[in-house]
Amino acid sequence: MKSRPIVGYIFLGLGWRYLQDINAGTLIHGDGFVLFNIKTVLQRLEEFNLQVTLRSATELYELRDEFEKLPLEAILTVEQAGKLSQAMRDLQRVVQAEGSGNFSYIVTDKRLDITKLLGHAEKLFAPNVFEKLPDVAKYDFLEAGYCIAFERSTAGAFHLLRGTEDVLRSFYCQIIKRNRVNPLLWGPIVSALRKRRHSPSPESLNNLDNIRISFRNPTQHPEKIYDIQEVQDLFALCVDVVNRMVRSETWNSNS
Repeated sequence: MKSRPIVGYIFLGLGWRYLQDINAGTLIHGDGFVLFNIKTVLQRLEEFNLQVTLRSATELYELRDEFEKLPLEAILTVEQAGKLSQAMRDLQRVVQAEGSGNFSYIVTDKRLDITKLLGHAEKLFAPNVFEKLPDVAKYDFLEAGYCIAFERSTAGAFHLLRGTEDVLRSFYCQIIKRNRVNPLLWGPIVSALRKRRHSPSPESLNNLDNIRISFRNPTQHPEKIYDIQEVQDLFALCVDVVNRMVRSETWNSNS
């Protein structure tokens, strides 16, 4: 997956139109922008991987090479302007045919900030929380962000719940002051925490139980399918409980 601003397509179209409507007497170098636009068009075609159009751009490549050898004060002759304009019109039919088989997908707005969902999910947590998470949890929350952005809601829910469970296990290990080779499951961990003298707040434990019973357990079954609103609600629940665990005195006193 690549993130690409659409401004590149705009510049391709502007450069294309400029060359197609070019007039004789225009400076080839410098402020005439003839050579500049030829190079820009070819560069954009490569960037957008329009291979058929590139293979059909022989004449445009030849004009580029020809113009590069001309002195700085050179201007387009009537013949050169005609060849360039015709080359762009001929190539337009090719790029329209190839472009009809290439698709771009636009990410739509969500309740959660799209720019943060796309690779910056750490900004959706409280300050200084994400950096303290275990590596697996970081991976899962970042992946959940991508899934929500691209509306793969059920996949996003899986990542959210995996990430939350990983943080819970790490939190429990910090409380008991040792790593466990075979970590306890979500339910037994919360039950064990309720029995400890210095346990998390009842609100945090209740929230963890709610996520386990209402979301984590049902999500393990194929009948459960999330829509985009549900998974965003779940994101808020998971982030809240993770923030509470990581910002607690227990976590920080053992960090």
